[in-house]
Amino acid sequence: MASELDAVDWDGYYEAVAGREPRELVVGAAASFGEPGRAIDLGCGDGTETRYLLEDGWLVLAVDGQPSAIRRTIARAGALGDRLNTRVQGFEDLSELPEADLVVAPFTLPFCPPDAFEAMWAKVQASVAPGGRISANFFGPNDTWFGAPGMTFHARAEVEALFDGFEIESFVEEDEDGEAASGAKHWHVFTVQARRRPLRDS
Repeated sequence: MASELDAVDWDGYYEAVAGREPRELVVGAAASFGEPGRAIDLGCGDGTETRYLLEDGWLVLAVDGQPSAIRRTIARAGALGDRLNTRVQGFEDLSELPEADLVVAPFTLPFCPPDAFEAMWAKVQASVAPGGRISANFFGPNDTWFGAPGMTFHARAEVEALFDGFEIESFVEEDEDGEAASGAKHWHVFTVQARRRPLRDS
């Protein structure tokens, strides 16, 4: 279903944030493991986080609905590309995901259309191996973009309810003025890291 998001200049956005550091959400999640394993980067964008995970020794599946994002991610991977797989798939068309130890989605899940979110989230949850982790951002109702067609927003209790079967290790709510690549913006963001409960705790 078409929305305002179809008109977003993603290449312009990638250029605007060129040279940024990998998001702490991903850096911290990777550091919570004793050794690297299999990761999925949902909405890989310009490939910054995928490159970081590859450098850290992870095998990575990078997924994005924009072909240009996948091209940038492959180029950024360079010689590390032998440990990279990619898919051009939007959230609304997401097929089953392979099992992963870590799923990261930094500032991407809110761009899943509301009518596709439940099915998408079920596939994400199913992909996380026992003892594995999800690290992701969600947008709340006080966000400047609240109500934008094609985007999904959650209240705090709704975010917490998404993690049934997981142990929430970190839950941070930010509700403050800030900056986006497009200019001044009020951010209402929930940043969550959660661990899937093992089949049997050791």
